[in-house]
Amino acid sequence: MGGSAARRRLRRISCALVSSVVLSSLLFVAAPRAQEKLSIKLEFLPYGMHAPFYLAVEKGWFKQAGLDVSIEDGNGSAPAIQLVGAGKYDIAEVDLGAMIMARDNGVPVKAIAGLLRRSDIGALVAANSNIHTPKDLEGKTVYYSPNSVESLFIDSFFKKTGVDKAKVKLISIDLSAKVSTYLSGNGDAMFSLVPLYTIDKLPRHSRGILFADYGIQVPGFGLIANDDDIQHRQKALAAFVSVFQRSWNAIRYGNEKDAAVAALIKERPQAKLNPVTMKEQIESVIPFMDTPATKGKPTLWQSKSDWESTIKGLEAVKAIKPGSKPEDYYTNAFVPDTSASR
Repeated sequence: MGGSAARRRLRRISCALVSSVVLSSLLFVAAPRAQEKLSIKLEFLPYGMHAPFYLAVEKGWFKQAGLDVSIEDGNGSAPAIQLVGAGKYDIAEVDLGAMIMARDNGVPVKAIAGLLRRSDIGALVAANSNIHTPKDLEGKTVYYSPNSVESLFIDSFFKKTGVDKAKVKLISIDLSAKVSTYLSGNGDAMFSLVPLYTIDKLPRHSRGILFADYGIQVPGFGLIANDDDIQHRQKALAAFVSVFQRSWNAIRYGNEKDAAVAALIKERPQAKLNPVTMKEQIESVIPFMDTPATKGKPTLWQSKSDWESTIKGLEAVKAIKPGSKPEDYYTNAFVPDTSASR
């Protein structure tokens, strides 16, 4: 009897131990995964191109990827670049042309995703104007902002196209006032980003004369991170870029434009955004998401040959020091190798 009692007691202890182990395992599996924090700085106040960030928030894709993402509006690419370089933010969406200049001047940032891979800068002119070629800008009043990336290429653009700069009335206007001044009907042209201001709903219907069509290729918008995070936070950066790619593909190839606009408006109600205009802004930048070298490649993937062309052009106009190589400015290490086709 004593032996039987001992065996029963041993079985009870064993069962209790097994139950404890199973319960501990279940608790471990059920425990929520720690979300890694990432702070995102946008380059400007809310507009259509920011919608993919908020679509990913609304769908819960960042959380599914283990990320706790905070998104903050901006006041220009240059300040955002400096903040990321200083480690104040983890990622920023900025004009990559401005990023090149900043890195050449010692700011430790690099492009981790290319969004608008075809250059989107140029001259905006009224759709009903008689300005059809760069040469037609002679004798006209043209606005520009000294701190905008496109201003670095005005002289090169004039030289390549045979425009006599002395015959163009260039008027310097702060970025915050340039667009509204031009759209209200003043001046004949404006050097700026082109696609966002060629949509029909704006008060001054315009068309663009693109620098890229005259051999000046500079990458458009993309995501940047600082060198330290690129080295030490690879998992988090890869997760973010993957979600951002997913969001853009859902908009570009799926049926999520309206959902993306709704998410943007929900997250930024104080901006009083027009949903029709926001959707048109998204649609206006899609043609700039590919170059011949990136066509068929995954969304956000960057081409070495495009970067080589950019560096060559910037060195030629002495915008950056000679001796750069593409890998100094970008990496595809975080871009998932997924098809860019439908």
